[in-house]
Amino acid sequence: MGSGAGGYVRLTLQTLLSEYNSTTGLLHRISELAFTGAPIPAVEPPRDFPKPNGGLPPGAKPAGKLGLGGVRPAEIQQFRLFARMEDGSLTDMGLTAAQHVTDELCGAFGGRWAGFAVSVSPMGARFKTIADITLKPNWEGGAALPFKIIPIVMAYGTEQFVDHYLLALIAAQATREQVETSVVQPYR
Repeated sequence: MGSGAGGYVRLTLQTLLSEYNSTTGLLHRISELAFTGAPIPAVEPPRDFPKPNGGLPPGAKPAGKLGLGGVRPAEIQQFRLFARMEDGSLTDMGLTAAQHVTDELCGAFGGRWAGFAVSVSPMGARFKTIADITLKPNWEGGAALPFKIIPIVMAYGTEQFVDHYLLALIAAQATREQVETSVVQPYR
């Protein structure tokens, strides 16, 4: 890591070795952290972004469920989820806080979680998801620029979180600057 003239940087933590010993319960990792220049983000919310309307309420058996790690449900002030379809249109996926989903997440992964039921699962197409989240994080410690890493997991149909994997990470910081994260892993 060196000093530069500012701008954005892409930090990539590449796993070189990941060996888990189920007998001892030890995970051995070797990783390389790389810093490369990155373009200044030129992204913005979709121009057709809908105003909050509550979305569709989930039925007795929601189409899916989603979890945010490292936060309590009370820290989430507003959370909306949309599917960006291949034609560019947005579909409100109807997200509702759900204690039974929070309980499942805590049982599967431990720690703090906020769980949500998803009402709609777009069928027959690949789509991007757009999350609109307003949260009041419980910043811990005394860092000048506090941050919180929030893992995201999502499951559809009868999938259980205990059988699932990390979907994405939010690097929440007390700043207006954009922070991008990515997760690269085998698709199961």
